[in-house]
Amino acid sequence: MRSRPKRIGLLGNFGIGNFGNDASLEAMLLLLRQTQPNAELTCVCTNPEKVQRDFQIAAVPLSWPGSRLLSKPANWIYAIKTVSRFDMLIVPGTGILTDYCAPPFGMPYTIFRWCLAARMCGTRIGMVSVGAGPLHHPISRWFIKSTASMAQYRSFRNKFSKEFLANLGVNTKNDPIYPDIAFGLPSPSSPIKETPEVERLTVAVGAMLYEGWRGHTRTDDRVYEEHVGRILEFVLWLLDQNHRVLLITGDEKDWQAVDDVRKAVAAKRPSLPAERLIAEPAHSGHDVMRQIADADIVTASRYHHLVFALKLGKPTISTGYSEYHAELLAEMGLGAFCQHSEHINVELLITQFAKLLSNKSYHEMAIHDAMATNQKRIARQDSLFTSQFLEASPHERSESVLPDRTG
Repeated sequence: MRSRPKRIGLLGNFGIGNFGNDASLEAMLLLLRQTQPNAELTCVCTNPEKVQRDFQIAAVPLSWPGSRLLSKPANWIYAIKTVSRFDMLIVPGTGILTDYCAPPFGMPYTIFRWCLAARMCGTRIGMVSVGAGPLHHPISRWFIKSTASMAQYRSFRNKFSKEFLANLGVNTKNDPIYPDIAFGLPSPSSPIKETPEVERLTVAVGAMLYEGWRGHTRTDDRVYEEHVGRILEFVLWLLDQNHRVLLITGDEKDWQAVDDVRKAVAAKRPSLPAERLIAEPAHSGHDVMRQIADADIVTASRYHHLVFALKLGKPTISTGYSEYHAELLAEMGLGAFCQHSEHINVELLITQFAKLLSNKSYHEMAIHDAMATNQKRIARQDSLFTSQFLEASPHERSESVLPDRTG
């Protein structure tokens, strides 16, 4: 008797215009389509219409699209009914186990609802190279601790995430640490550069609509204004050094930051040739990687700026907003080139840039070696996740494997 195809759900904050989130979904879809070609895939996500269009996959919303008056009980019924059709529910990467820009009853509660519904229905749960923490609200911490504890398979994209959940009381002893799954995406080919008559670097600078971590409270506009002001100051310095600047985004809403920087540069350097400051819209992680491929050095504001830049072997400075950024760069031998988004010291940033530039060839070789190791570790997780979770018996509990830092 022929068995029916596996039914696999993918859960996450996808389709919102965040290129890193969607890159994580795409990386998991590549694995599933290679190893489970007959599986029926459904994405449970924030914007199902966009996910359907971009990834040619069935998609349903995170919340029941009905009356707000009945939304709470209806959301539970909807989640149970939906997830009961799945054999497994996968959370593919992203920093979903945090409260970044999310109140307790936002994403922390939503993912808890779906995972509890899965456990109630006997649907296995796999969390693959996820990011966890920080969590600032006690209710958010309870939701995320409970959610993580329900998974039969867990792996983390960094040590910080694993230790954060362990400190909340989740038993992560046997949970592995593997690279962010977006590292597994194909890379664009780097352009062949002609030797310029005048020595001029192309520097990709991440511009972000950063308004603070926010957690369960909002901050005022000063956080954004100060952040963009420091990015602007650094961009002006780069232009005054005769470099070419390429402004990059990691989310569609980051275009506001790009536009603010571009307008400020036009006001302060009105005679600057147009080709010296480039700002091209991006609609996916692939667009961002194609832009970064043209750069010599990158300063990255978002986590997946780092992932994309390092995939392409680019010496990179982080001006990011969490411990994830610093840990990833440290793994690449770039631990001295990090600052926090809210405390950017432009003088130090200039010093870091000069130091990185002076040892550019060395860092390119170190990144190349580290990425070769990363690719082996990604392949190892793909193999283990496939055998221990995807191809396990529906009634067999998948246990996390021993931590693997080296592949």
